[in-house]
Amino acid sequence: MWVKQVMIHVFETKYASNPFLHAFVNKYDNIKYRNVETGIGEEFYRTIWPQFNPQKLNDGDEIAFQGIIRNTHLFKKYFNKHNWYYFDQPYFFATHYCKHPNFNDIWYRVIKSNTQKNYIDNDERHEMRFKQIYEKTTKEIKLQRWRKTGEHVLVIPPSYHTAKWYNLDRHEWEKNIVKELKKHTDREIRVRHKYQNNIDFGPRVNKSLLDDLTNCWAIVSWHSMCASEAVVRGVPSFCSQHSPAFPVSYGLEQLSKIEQPKMPDREKWLYSLLGSQFTVSEMQSGFAYKYINGI
Repeated sequence: MWVKQVMIHVFETKYASNPFLHAFVNKYDNIKYRNVETGIGEEFYRTIWPQFNPQKLNDGDEIAFQGIIRNTHLFKKYFNKHNWYYFDQPYFFATHYCKHPNFNDIWYRVIKSNTQKNYIDNDERHEMRFKQIYEKTTKEIKLQRWRKTGEHVLVIPPSYHTAKWYNLDRHEWEKNIVKELKKHTDREIRVRHKYQNNIDFGPRVNKSLLDDLTNCWAIVSWHSMCASEAVVRGVPSFCSQHSPAFPVSYGLEQLSKIEQPKMPDREKWLYSLLGSQFTVSEMQSGFAYKYINGI
């Protein structure tokens, strides 16, 4: 099947993620823009792409970039008229840019025109892909039974950068969520911030997520990928519509149901998430782009 070649505008954002962007567009026409740090303004929001001319962004052209910091919010103005590809850490098999021992490759997620896979697309290819991946590793993608007991509710507020992207007041969000939960449950409410001492950016909390999920009744979050890990482990979720766990969760406006959480089938949801992350080899060969676009 012949497919019209599109031009993909690739905005480099940081050294570690650039290889994924480059691999993804390897088989397709593309223009790469090197990022430049101006040294002016708030930390992590000083990036510009001086070579980029918006007038050269033609109808049908696409955009690719990584992350929600380093001024990538500036691309929002193009989202309604252009397909865009968002790159970030994978939902499963994250190895901090090192090769995963089971696959001898590195995984990364690529979402088309969204920052999260917050829906189930029911593509039949996903189940076949899941089975192929499952043959190599079961540890992270084996669904555990829904948990029917638990001592605490785990609240994960949006990070500073997430709140900035979605125009949230993260402190008010946390305050309001905890206040609402206390109306509907007597269980302990445990808040887990992304960074130590709840600072804007810095060292990660030194307590593992698995520790907080032990004896956890439910997790409440905005769009944290921790919710997906919790759901795989059988911990019910409440989250925003921007979360990858949204299809198998109650929404944040439904916290009154905290004692009767949602426990749906999760298989197609899991298949769908795996259908939005790829190895470098799959990107390099052009497979990832074709898979995402159903080519």
